Formats: sequence, C-alpha cells, structure tokens
Amino acid sequence: MAEGTGGRRPAASENTKSPSYMGRILNLLELSVISDGAPLTLSELAAAADAPLSTVSRLTAQLVTWGFLHETAAHRFVPGRRLAVMAFAVSEHLYSNDRLQQATRLLTGITGESTTAGRIVGNSMFIIARTESEQPLRAVNRVGELIPPDRSALGKAIMSRLPRSRQLALLRGADVEDPEGTLEKMQPELDEARRLGYAVDEETYSVGLRCRATAVTGPDGVAVAGLSISGPSARFTHDIAESAVPALRREAAAIGDMR
Repeated sequence: MAEGTGGRRPAASENTKSPSYMGRILNLLELSVISDGAPLTLSELAAAADAPLSTVSRLTAQLVTWGFLHETAAHRFVPGRRLAVMAFAVSEHLYSNDRLQQATRLLTGITGESTTAGRIVGNSMFIIARTESEQPLRAVNRVGELIPPDRSALGKAIMSRLPRSRQLALLRGADVEDPEGTLEKMQPELDEARRLGYAVDEETYSVGLRCRATAVTGPDGVAVAGLSISGPSARFTHDIAESAVPALRREAAAIGDMR
C-alpha cells in the first residue's frame, strides 16, 4: 500500500511545468475527492478525467509522492495526510476548529485521558484535534490520521447520526470490502449509540484500550464532527469511562449549539 511522505514539496522543475500540466493534476486531485462513487480506482479516475490511463497513472503517482493522495490496499485513491491538513486549514475560515480543540483540552483535564475530535472530509473521517494524556501509558494518535468508521468508537458515534447514503459512502471511503454487509452488521450497535447518545469501544479497535465517543450534530441532527475519550482499560475502567460520558455529551452539545 503506497502512501505519500507528506513532507516533500514539489521540486522547482515540477513547479515550472506548463499550465496544462498543473490544470490536469489539480483536476485529477479534485475528481479523486469529490466524484460520485469516490474513492475511485485508477481506471475510474481516467474515465472521470477523460484522460489516458498512462497519464492518470503518472499524475496520481506524483500526488501520492507529494502526500496529497493515499492509495489504499484495494488500489483506490483517498485524500492523503497532507491534503487533509490543508482541508482543516481551509475549514478554519469557514468554521473554526478552536472550540473542538478547547473541548479536547477540557475533557482531558477532567478525565486525565486522551481526547480526540474528528470530522468528515469528503468520504473520509479524520482526526482534527487531539489532547494527549500526561500519563506515560496512553493512547497516541495524530491530527490528520484517518478514523475507521466501522471499528472505532468515534467513527461509530458519527455514523450513528448520519443518513444511510453517507454511512455507505464513508464505508466505501475507508476501503471496507462489503459496505452494505458491514453496515447491516453494524446497525444494532449504531442504533444503540443513537439511543444512548454515545458509542462504546471495549478493546475492539485496539487491545487494552477503552473508549467512549459521541457525535457533534448540526441543527438538523446530522453529525458534523465527534469527540472521544480513550485510555488503557486497566486505568480507564468501565465505571470511570461511563462517568466521563456526561461531560463528553455536554461538550458535544455545546459545540453543536454554537454552529
């Protein structure tokens, strides 16, 4: 599975290519993120761009190298970490993530455990804010990392407050092999998360890790983001995790009211 380094900038010689080159590569980047049915394979991208497969192969390889795209194990192209970070910066101009970052700091201060905020970008979920526990043994993640919609509590919390079409799009975006079948298996858990107002992970996503998560919803009740608290199950016991839920839900509700 190929992934961009996220660190290398285009070389000077690449920057001076003709406008037609830059136009093609930017058009391809746009198609890979917002096309119906995304994420797309190489041949699907070529068809969408109405361009030769060899050209699209070369351009997507360049975008992967730069970190703007990421090729999944199923050879589909999703936003890379560098593109995700750019998207977060752009979203700051439309809706500030400061409140989400403040919420992660507050919740970590209350619980002593790591807190994460995630948002949907295109057909993928990404971590957009994070406050780590000060404990030496803790759950560690980075801003810009993908959130599994089918395995993590944060992903399930967000999924529980989305229409079916968006649920399936996110599962496809996560390269889930059988989106329809996976969603059917998830449905009881999603229904429970919607009923309770939060999702639970008891060492399913990662052995030894316990998590509670809830969705941040807009005025229409549809998820726009999510918050989660996670920690080692030996320290973040079931009772402690449950006691953290009211604060978690209060912060999510407060953020939703600010939109």
